[in-house]
Amino acid sequence: MKRKVVVTVGLLASIILILTGCGQKQSSQQEKTLQTTAQSNVITVDPNRATDIGSYLAINQVLEGLYKQNNQGKIVPSLATKIVKPTNHGKTYTFTLRKDAKWNDGTRVVAQDFVTSARRQVEPQTKSQRAGHLSDILNYAEVNSGKASPKELGVVALSSNKLQIKLSHAVPYYNYVLATQIFPVERKALAKWGNKYGQDSKHAVSNGAYQIRNWNSSKDTWNLVTNPKYYDANKVRIKKLHFQVVKSPQTSFKLFQSGDIDETQISGNWVNDAKKQFKNEVKVRQYGQLAFIPWNNYDKTTRNLNLRRAISYSIDRQQLAAKVLNDGSTAAESVVPQGEVKDESGQDFNAGVTHKLSYNLAKAKKYFALAQKQLGRKKIKFQLISADTDAYKAVAEYIQAQSKKISPDLNVSVRSLPLQQEISSFSDHRFQAGTLGWSTDFPDPIDYLNLASKAGVINFTKWHNQKYQSIIDQINDTESQTPAQRVKLEQKAASLLNELQGVTPLYQYASVHLLTNKIKGLDYPLIGYQKYEYASWK
Repeated sequence: MKRKVVVTVGLLASIILILTGCGQKQSSQQEKTLQTTAQSNVITVDPNRATDIGSYLAINQVLEGLYKQNNQGKIVPSLATKIVKPTNHGKTYTFTLRKDAKWNDGTRVVAQDFVTSARRQVEPQTKSQRAGHLSDILNYAEVNSGKASPKELGVVALSSNKLQIKLSHAVPYYNYVLATQIFPVERKALAKWGNKYGQDSKHAVSNGAYQIRNWNSSKDTWNLVTNPKYYDANKVRIKKLHFQVVKSPQTSFKLFQSGDIDETQISGNWVNDAKKQFKNEVKVRQYGQLAFIPWNNYDKTTRNLNLRRAISYSIDRQQLAAKVLNDGSTAAESVVPQGEVKDESGQDFNAGVTHKLSYNLAKAKKYFALAQKQLGRKKIKFQLISADTDAYKAVAEYIQAQSKKISPDLNVSVRSLPLQQEISSFSDHRFQAGTLGWSTDFPDPIDYLNLASKAGVINFTKWHNQKYQSIIDQINDTESQTPAQRVKLEQKAASLLNELQGVTPLYQYASVHLLTNKIKGLDYPLIGYQKYEYASWK
């Protein structure tokens, strides 16, 4: 009997040791830092000023609005207690805010934080390139032009936890705007820091799952650490992420191969290598982002329509996607990516675009000859700028090579710049042509069509065509048409844009990531960004 007791005690001790070991392993896993990469720096986490992908990715981890997207891209409630049904024929949204929503300093997030943010983004002195994302809100145009006080904007705090947003017209995709475009600001911090707000980690706030640390806009590394004041903090499993900027897919591949990083994005030939070597760890997803050429209409050379047509016809988009990029990207059919919207017959949006983008070297030469005649010179040259990533460099060099096939009298020079510098050149009109990518935050073609409209957030060239703008205005008049009629108008606008080359569509991105199989719960949606708060170690 005594011996039996001894054995039982020994067995119990062994079980305790095993359980303790399991507990220590689970604890160490939770404390482990996820090592990942970014393709560009985070320029700002000020939600009223961000314009670049790096900043958007960070903002989606550190800030939450009324709604958000989950790890599969579905819209779910965030600071709002539920997904609300709009009233007043789809024009009025009234939200109740959850009472446990807090900023990282413990201050409660209230309705007025949303009001202040919206007014700041729209009022003209802010000079926000994101202002147009709120253009559907009542009195936007008057406030943004300075003709009305910001107090007239249709965003009102009915109480500390009641927020009302009034639109000038019904917007069928507005839940996506609420999830991705409307964020609060912490008023106390904004008043204290002014223009420093969101510009480095010392002047950054959070109401989301993570806080940004060890960061400023010029740093190539930064951290995300959990926000203990986040209302769902107990559900966030990965406590720390370390980001490093890696612009070369080769470097990304090698870092993943050596086990130095857990997640990274790759492109080009490295995608095929990854499929062979990391079959179960490569994630290829269609992505709602389109690459295009913006042309400077302030420049006599590049505002010439026939020159633009010549360049467009010289680009074999199928070859560009399959051979130059070779990363799952697909040829653009219009400025609107595939897979986001279907027409009433169930076909993809681009099936109804009539003026197709095509490769035709004979037409390219014909239009170049017309450009020479109109510009009054035989030799024509312009500079094409691009971001300094391998993919964008390869695309710019491909366009340069194709232009040489048009005529020896056409000289396209290429210059690569850091993304921030490139965007600055676009904003200040210090360019002739460039390559740029645009991803939407809601599944509607209008966000892409606005790249060439007067309301466009990044219509850097200020290209304007009255016929095109008239169609855009009809599209925005949502109350006078059915959803099917609206799609028809959007297809008409996309067809006209292909013809007039307000911008020149190139290709649709693929989202290709290497993700260690030690992580679960992380995915990459067609629209939006991965959400690390849903990820965990296996």
